[in-house]
Amino acid sequence: MRLDLVFAGFILLMVGLSLLTLSSANVDYGGIILIGPIPIIFGSSAELAFSAALIGIVLLFFLLGIGRMLR
Repeated sequence: MRLDLVFAGFILLMVGLSLLTLSSANVDYGGIILIGPIPIIFGSSAELAFSAALIGIVLLFFLLGIGRMLR
């Protein structure tokens, strides 16, 4: 595991959360957390949760394709 990429991801997460906290607009959010093979999908509305699930599925197939190409 490359620690520089982990650190960069952590910094991006903190910057995003800071910008979200500082904004005065009503912000909608959605996301997906993978703990092993179990996905946890969340969102402030059903549409955003569904969009997060679709993006997660697309990324899964993309990463599986990249993994097959590197073998």
